[in-house]
Amino acid sequence: MNLRLLLVLITVLSYVAIGVTWFIANPTEVVREPEPPFFYTLAPKDIRTIQISTGDLSTSWSLREDENRWYFDERNNIPADLYRWGGITQLMGGPRTQRVLAQNIDDPTKYGLDTPSSEFAVTLRDDSVVRLALGDLTPDGGNNYARVVGFPQLVLVNSTWGAVLERLVNDPPLPEWYYQLEGQVREIIMFDENEVVRAYGYNRDAEVWKICDLPLQGDPCSGTQIANSDLLEAEIAHFGDPAINGAVELNLESDGDFVEFGTTVDSPYIALRVENKTATNVTEVSRLTMTIGKVSKDGKSRFAVANETSDVILVDLEWADRVLDLFFGDVLIDNG
Repeated sequence: MNLRLLLVLITVLSYVAIGVTWFIANPTEVVREPEPPFFYTLAPKDIRTIQISTGDLSTSWSLREDENRWYFDERNNIPADLYRWGGITQLMGGPRTQRVLAQNIDDPTKYGLDTPSSEFAVTLRDDSVVRLALGDLTPDGGNNYARVVGFPQLVLVNSTWGAVLERLVNDPPLPEWYYQLEGQVREIIMFDENEVVRAYGYNRDAEVWKICDLPLQGDPCSGTQIANSDLLEAEIAHFGDPAINGAVELNLESDGDFVEFGTTVDSPYIALRVENKTATNVTEVSRLTMTIGKVSKDGKSRFAVANETSDVILVDLEWADRVLDLFFGDVLIDNG
């Protein structure tokens, strides 16, 4: 090979080697967009009370540290539903802003911050309070104008953050046993000592209630005797509006845990079949149930377990005894 050509090739290869070495030592930097800053940051474990106001409604909750459960402040010993409450303290710990619009708000009325659409107050373990105000939606509906009370900045907060928290007021996260009857009841079955003692079923063809024959047949059950529909509907309305005096024990694990409250498998147990029509005209069937137990020590309530939960609650004594009359009182026969 020509010596001159060989020297040229060696020189070229040397430059290539230098280039490769520089590339490895200096890789291309990927330019990343900065994460939107947090509006404020609170440790969820430090939060002790939460208050949310939206429109004319306001609700607040407090943490009971001995139980590590959140309870409604304005309701009588009612905890927040665990499923729906999950993640709420993280959300309240700090919404991520989309953009800081201004270091100072020139005119709060421009952004709906003179009369906020929603306000949130978080009390911490040291009794300090952080208050957040949400104003109007932006024209595209994707964000809310917002500010932390006491600070001058105007920022944008994603509208879904406020919507999730506002729902806690408009549709409170009540436990499953804190129910209200919604729908048409079409069957009532009562058990005692784990045996059916009485039942009523609605006859759709005749549009009347029947006293069901035992053993039960049909779905809903049926019988030959006609029930007094007016009296029965009154008892359905009564059961559908329970007088609940709060929780006693939550998340009991074994059958033996219910014995002291008299809410066992042998206790009086009532089950209502409830039907609702969907928008597509499909009938959805659900159940409202309750096991009714002993009288409380103060004589004002009975222990109960509602809707197959693992919580023992208190229901008003007179309310509960009226329900028990369906089991052991006169059969509601139509004598007309």
